Amino acid sequence: MDQEHLDSGKPREIRLALDAIPLGGKAEGKAGDDAVLFVRDADGVRAFQAKCPHLGAPLTKGEICGGRLYCPWHKAAFALADGSLEEPPALDALTRYPVRIEGGEAVATLAPEPAPARHARTPLGQVLIVGTGAAAAACITTLRREGFAGAITMVGREGHPPYDRTKLSKQFLAKPTPAEKTLLEPDFSAAHQVERIEAEAVRIDPARLSVTLADGRVLTGDALLIATGSRAVVPDFDGRDLDGVMTLRSLDDAVRLSAAAEQAKRVVVIGAGFIGLEAAAFLTKRGLSVTVLAREEIPFAKRFGEAVGAALKRYHAGNGVTFVTGKVARIAGTGSVEAVETADGTRLPADLVLIGAGAAPETGIVAGVEPDETGGLPVGADLKLADNVWIAGDIAAFPERGSGVTARIEHWRLAQQHGTHVARAMLGASGAFAGAPFFWSNQGDKRLDYGGYAPDFDRIILQGDPAALDFIAYYVRQDRAVAACSIGRNPAFTAFLHLLGEGRVPSPEAIESGADLTALV
Repeated sequence: MDQEHLDSGKPREIRLALDAIPLGGKAEGKAGDDAVLFVRDADGVRAFQAKCPHLGAPLTKGEICGGRLYCPWHKAAFALADGSLEEPPALDALTRYPVRIEGGEAVATLAPEPAPARHARTPLGQVLIVGTGAAAAACITTLRREGFAGAITMVGREGHPPYDRTKLSKQFLAKPTPAEKTLLEPDFSAAHQVERIEAEAVRIDPARLSVTLADGRVLTGDALLIATGSRAVVPDFDGRDLDGVMTLRSLDDAVRLSAAAEQAKRVVVIGAGFIGLEAAAFLTKRGLSVTVLAREEIPFAKRFGEAVGAALKRYHAGNGVTFVTGKVARIAGTGSVEAVETADGTRLPADLVLIGAGAAPETGIVAGVEPDETGGLPVGADLKLADNVWIAGDIAAFPERGSGVTARIEHWRLAQQHGTHVARAMLGASGAFAGAPFFWSNQGDKRLDYGGYAPDFDRIILQGDPAALDFIAYYVRQDRAVAACSIGRNPAFTAFLHLLGEGRVPSPEAIESGADLTALV
């Protein structure tokens, strides 16, 4: 038998010269179609999968901050020591491969090291979760990853398995896309041994740890996570019920919108928020004529400042989106939408209208708790509402550590962070939730990153050129830099996000003086 056949049963290997892996850094090694990420520090060389398990970003382009590796796209964070997951939106750890040093080379064997077995010790036998979104999925995956072997029941009215809501207003709309492309896993419930109940919850009683369904069934558990999320807001416009008037909140919404876009030529988007502008950008890519109608002259000015907002508006306008400033008087049509009419008499012809007027938290079914002025349910820093009852995601009004204020934040990744925190609390961990809020927005071909929370910021420290969409802006509140927004400045932004999570952001004066945040991590 020749040598080739003798070696055919051996695991494949990837070799890379040690000199090509910087101390304290990383490098990708390849062999044919295979690739691994080598990292090297004082403890030696380790090898992990080369792409982020979330959406496949190349980790060699990520940033190392302290003992973490951050995904370059969506800031999932992994421990450099062993590849374990530290921050979503990834829900899985990195696959690790054995490494040996041979001469001047690091050699990774492509036979994954087994994940360490975990066995959670907890008196909980039954976990009940209301909601099927980001917080629910993250709670479930964390419970199972940490070794919880008890029963998990997940209740929600949507007929789909858990999916990635962030995809709905982006590439999903650029062309006809199968709904399955948004699913977190083909069969989430089977993969994580979850009893999935598709039903409408009509009452949640935190005192009794019970959930009453529309059909009269009452479910109970030893621990309860309330993560009911938000619903799309539809203002009381005349004509809002015409065919062709849509919102974009759920996967069903996205499927209907995408199907309608196949027949439409002219779209009016009401609202210039993230959903509205993302959808406008990708529907324009699809070849539709898109008009954005908004009350404000400059989108995002209150959130990001006028310079950033104006630059984003110019960018979208340059890609074919038309902007109109005004208020909706009515949506006109007979049976189906024909136009949007504004308060000043302007008529905007439309075959399709997308209302992007924001979202409202779904809290009305929670008994015995009064929402605060934002519509959220107030909880402490531990996200606990009552004994063995937690709140997570859009509905939680919680003490946000970085800004020092009570916040209700509608971020996909923050909901995942909440769900992860709650899972660990269910298994006995104590302490406050301290994760740094972060979201990304695909503004056409540009990815905008935002980290922190800066309501009513006092001033902005702007570095770079917003007009060229190459900048980072720091938002200062009460003499602290509590948030940052960036396009094209990934190293500085990731360093800021990491420092924010550790409570080590330098003073505004230091930032203005040109402090190198990447040197502080």
